[in-house]
Amino acid sequence: RENNRQLCVPGAGTEPSLSTSMPRSRRDQKVSLTKTTSKGKEQKAGTIAKVREALDSFTSLYVFSFQHMRSSKFKDVRIDWRDSRFFMGKNKVMQKALGLLPEDEFRDNLRFLSKRLSGQVGLLATNRSREEVLTYFENFKVQDFAKPGVIADADVTLEPSKDPLHFFPTSMFQLFRKLGLNLETKNGKLVLLEAFPVCRKGKAITPEQAKLMTHLDLPLVDFRIRLVCCWRDGEFEELE
Repeated sequence: RENNRQLCVPGAGTEPSLSTSMPRSRRDQKVSLTKTTSKGKEQKAGTIAKVREALDSFTSLYVFSFQHMRSSKFKDVRIDWRDSRFFMGKNKVMQKALGLLPEDEFRDNLRFLSKRLSGQVGLLATNRSREEVLTYFENFKVQDFAKPGVIADADVTLEPSKDPLHFFPTSMFQLFRKLGLNLETKNGKLVLLEAFPVCRKGKAITPEQAKLMTHLDLPLVDFRIRLVCCWRDGEFEELE
């Protein structure tokens, strides 16, 4: 029986139809940045507008710095100052709102305040008196647990004589062992067998040390807000 299949051989009769198009690499795809860029510009413009609106609505503007910021704790500050306005974000955008030169400052002498916007800082716009603002932030301090990487400002050591593990359940034995403690269970209680250096002054806190201090309820850092300078009715004042 003859084989009815026909073979197409290059150079002999019909040329085979070959597709030369290849799948386009994702690397070659062009991504439009127009929307992203426009959104970024809109956010900057919005921040600038809000800062300038605050200058029209409030009599005073303060630059404040902060250490060991905790969002949950700062929410309490916002509640205490619900009649005022806080701004925290890109310093350059806030500087743009205030102005850096005499010819572009939004109000007289705001350029001096603008130049203090460096590092971990923010703005507070308020109608409250100078005395009330100073008193509140001078007394504001919230203790909290240190995060990994924070430089310890004190030595912390667990001493067996103080029985630091007395109130912990024996179910935490393995956890404390993994965190470096030499301990045993005795009469249904955890007993520390030797002194343990939790952290050392001037040294960065490790993830294990941070976890241990949290379990032991040993807050090592203070979340503080310090006033840097103030602008009121066109007058600038250093506060540090």
